[in-house]
Amino acid sequence: MAKKDRIERKATLAPCRVLRIYGMRRSGNHAIINWLQRNAPGGNSIFLNNCRAGRDPIKSHRSLEVFRAGSRSQLTDDSSLQDRFNLAGQAPLAMVSYEDAMPSNSDTPITPLFPNAPAGETIVIIYRSFLNWSASLLQKVMGNSGFGSLARARIVTVACTGYATALERVSECRDRGFVAICYDKWHSSTKYREGILTALGFEARDNSRGAVQRYGGGSSFQGKAAKVDDLETHRRSEQMAENPEYQTLLWTVSHDLDFMQRLSAHFPDDARRLLALAETAQLWVTLPKSVPTT
Repeated sequence: MAKKDRIERKATLAPCRVLRIYGMRRSGNHAIINWLQRNAPGGNSIFLNNCRAGRDPIKSHRSLEVFRAGSRSQLTDDSSLQDRFNLAGQAPLAMVSYEDAMPSNSDTPITPLFPNAPAGETIVIIYRSFLNWSASLLQKVMGNSGFGSLARARIVTVACTGYATALERVSECRDRGFVAICYDKWHSSTKYREGILTALGFEARDNSRGAVQRYGGGSSFQGKAAKVDDLETHRRSEQMAENPEYQTLLWTVSHDLDFMQRLSAHFPDDARRLLALAETAQLWVTLPKSVPTT
């Protein structure tokens, strides 16, 4: 076993508090996480990105960021994992993110990721309005030339099932002590952001929306956007409205009663528009007759 590998395996983290952050991809996860980093108590934090559910986040994270005194620290490729943890100082806030995953619906207490965190753990769920989220996801998937139409349909419909689970967990937040953050409201309202910080027990150090985050290639529609103010996140469904794959997805979703019931509880306008689509839109597909071969 290489020396560096031994150091990586022995790396330990003793945070003051832990946020477990769940969200479907294309839900504004990294914009919100960056905002949480900038407002972390004391200004010190470690973000373990895209961890695997049920695994040790120290071993399963895809990447990490360190903030010291409210600003991102520059990490070098040759620094050990422990060196990177140490950059955040003693007892930083630890943020562990899980993409396309949601907390269990079990009432069984969750085993702490870091039992030595004196302030314990809080579960955060990030979610986004369905019409804009689904448009952003499909646009992102269509940008991958390796996916044909069947693969795109599978990816997006499976993600819709995860999205429905996310809405169910959001409904449980008050009873289970979770904190839910709606990206649409977060992006448009300073007061909403202030309320979330208060709910988390954070002091507002920087309540701006920050810089455009480049995780996952940045915006599906505006990959080169340099300023958050240039992002038109509320127009994604409008921008995809003429796309036949998006139209087919919406037609399908609008006829799923269970999904629509969950959606109406959180995004009634999205549900109203989809119900109107289900009542008025006709999907006519006539298969041509076979031609006998000679």
